[in-house]
Amino acid sequence: MDFSYLFTSLDGRINRAKWWAGVVILAVVSIVLYWILGAIFGGNIVGRILTFIVQLVLLYPGYAVSAKRFQDRNKPAMYALVAIAVGLLYSLLALFGVVGQPLAMGVLDWIFSIAFLAVGIWYLIDLGILKGTEGPNQYGPDPLAAGQGSAGTG
Repeated sequence: MDFSYLFTSLDGRINRAKWWAGVVILAVVSIVLYWILGAIFGGNIVGRILTFIVQLVLLYPGYAVSAKRFQDRNKPAMYALVAIAVGLLYSLLALFGVVGQPLAMGVLDWIFSIAFLAVGIWYLIDLGILKGTEGPNQYGPDPLAAGQGSAGTG
């Protein structure tokens, strides 16, 4: 698997297996980094700022993985920005302490919880379960077609 292509390129298409691999890798990296930051800094302002920086660093790889998968489904890569927009807005509000109090959830916490659930279900079904477009589409050749390499086509 070409990890450079998977996490940095917006061109082409990837199949479900590569999308799942990318999502799992990014999730494990996120969890490990957040756990380390939480253990060292806790919930203080430095910890929140560093957590936000980690989220910013992981935005592009997450976008690249989902964008190529949306393109495999013959949909624009811009759809992958929906999850990024919701996550980034929540992160900004959490950075300033407006949301993110698990023991005292406010209205905004509930709104974001519902938004994350809706986007998560959409991504799970559209990107993780449904098949991509068979044969070539406007974004490139079918990543499952025989003889296709991993670089550039997924």
